[in-house]
Amino acid sequence: MKPLSIVLADDHKLVRAGLKSFIVGFDSFTVVGEAGNGLEAIAQTERHQPDVLILDIAMPLMRGLEAIKDIKKISPATRVLILSMHNREDYVRSALQNGADGYILKESAADELLAALDHLSRDEIYLSPAVSRTIVEDWLQDEEKRQQPPSIRGELTDREKSVLKLVAEGLSNKKIAELLHISVKTVETHRFRMMEKLKLRNVPDVVKYAIRKGFVEI
Repeated sequence: MKPLSIVLADDHKLVRAGLKSFIVGFDSFTVVGEAGNGLEAIAQTERHQPDVLILDIAMPLMRGLEAIKDIKKISPATRVLILSMHNREDYVRSALQNGADGYILKESAADELLAALDHLSRDEIYLSPAVSRTIVEDWLQDEEKRQQPPSIRGELTDREKSVLKLVAEGLSNKKIAELLHISVKTVETHRFRMMEKLKLRNVPDVVKYAIRKGFVEI
């Protein structure tokens, strides 16, 4: 049987090294690529078309949460397993809404990772037992609200979230435009709308908000 091909995406090299060391110990798995940020995760997925992408949520340049949609577009067959330190309802909700196929915590035991990979290899969803039933039930009950357009809910679009993260990381409008493959004028528009929606007055306010909401880590 062909080994399950896997791409590892985490901005911590030691985490990737530990995962790779564990995974390659099994003949049923093979690691075909690694990524240190969200944009690299997209590029590696496009290049290797892996069976599974193990993806961290909090990464530089583009968060895993925003990368999922692009990943699913370029490689629909790739199953996305979120590996995160966050057990917050909003993270789990966003991951599942954006197309993730599994969600486990970094504190989980190694056998839970094996269980998750087994479920994903059979096209099944896997959620860590630590992700409480209440979170899933709340997510399902909020289905109608989440289907409303972002403009109605006053929430940020995925592109605005990407711009928010990059602004908080100190990148210029020109650099953001290059990374997202859009014009500087479009970046300025997204930036204005993002700050208007969140009632943020300046870059320090953006940074504080981004840290508080988990877009960037300190």
